Amino acid sequence: MTSSIYLFPDSNVFLQCKALQEINWRSCEALAEFEEIHLLVSLPVMNEIDKLKSRGNDRLGRRARKANGIIRDLVLSDSPQRIVRPTDPTVTLAEVTSIRPTPGFLDYEIADNRILGCVDAYRSAHDDRDVRFLTHDTGPMATARNQGVPLVPVPDGWLSDPEPSVAERRAAQLEAEVKRLEQKQPRFDIQFLGTHDNKLRGQCPTARSLTDSEISHLLGQLRSRFPGSKDSEWLKDCEEMLANLHTSLQHLSERPLVEIAVENHGTVPAKDALIEIVGLGPILLCVPLDDDDSYRAYRRERIRLPSPPSLFDRRMFGSSIHLPMDYSKLPPRDPNTFYYKPNRPMEPVETITLECQQWRHETETEYFVAEIYLDSERPTIEGTIECRIHAENLPNPAISHVTVQIAGQPVDVVEHAARMVAQVTPRPHGRSNDFSISPF
Repeated sequence: MTSSIYLFPDSNVFLQCKALQEINWRSCEALAEFEEIHLLVSLPVMNEIDKLKSRGNDRLGRRARKANGIIRDLVLSDSPQRIVRPTDPTVTLAEVTSIRPTPGFLDYEIADNRILGCVDAYRSAHDDRDVRFLTHDTGPMATARNQGVPLVPVPDGWLSDPEPSVAERRAAQLEAEVKRLEQKQPRFDIQFLGTHDNKLRGQCPTARSLTDSEISHLLGQLRSRFPGSKDSEWLKDCEEMLANLHTSLQHLSERPLVEIAVENHGTVPAKDALIEIVGLGPILLCVPLDDDDSYRAYRRERIRLPSPPSLFDRRMFGSSIHLPMDYSKLPPRDPNTFYYKPNRPMEPVETITLECQQWRHETETEYFVAEIYLDSERPTIEGTIECRIHAENLPNPAISHVTVQIAGQPVDVVEHAARMVAQVTPRPHGRSNDFSISPF
């Protein structure tokens, strides 16, 4: 025999719950055993929904108009009931507006009591049926229990999601506007190449500076070997070169590189784009100069002390490299090409800056390379390198970073200095000093 239950839904079932066809009826433990569920719409519920349908365009008014439409179709239909769910379980909807509350059962000035009066009247007329009151409101539940009216509490899972507040709706509108604007912006993908776990690791020779006593000892050797030399300037030049030897060794060594690949995946070009490669912590950056003939020649040079006692054109072995460039003779700028700002840095800097008037989207990947400049006396270098991209039509800069860990390889600077001193010879007349020593 098919098990059936007859439910008188409170108005909140129509106004606060999901649509009847969307409800998971099996999720209610009280209804799990029934194969047929009959929903009966009473006149008090119909009247309450009628009153609320003119409420306005708020959520309750919209839900009331929707429920009223369903009930109106049911009243005007030739069919006695409407199928809400065809099977598992079968759910039907019917109107029972002919049922009137049991006289004297409750105080019918209260709307919810009128519904309970209809439930009691229907139970009395159909004592062979399982008839219950269906509600989510606590007050009617308590009244039903006190009056002995069987009920089925509406599970919380049947309720519709709460309507967003004014602030939440405004936030959603703003989020949608942001997404719309983002679709008309450049969008950058920044990748640091040659990294693992967002860390850039490498090695580089490190050399400590000579102590004052070590320099004095080496200068004493030069005086002993060339006792006839009275050229104090020559000795001063040798002293300066020995004091800067640790830095000179690094200038001639290969430095670790950071290589950054950037693509504009947006829907528009980036206007007046600016890219910054920034060294944070004890990190300075240099522009690779291997494509410069003067720099290649410089890096091939070997460190050597000048020959006594002639004057010489001493090379600079300090903390920077100065290569002259006449910027006035450069060709006009291509708006789609990157240029250093303000000019190509010729010495270590904290930030390397490039600019491009129009960084086109969905084009070839742009690559940016910088040398990591190391303090030659540090055993290790740990810091961060950031890539920051700004543009006129990019509200917030695109930023990515990589952690840098460079391990030092100690170099015996005393041994290098001793070899340099040992190889100094008098300069033959008309000839330059050919004696030198490789840094490594």
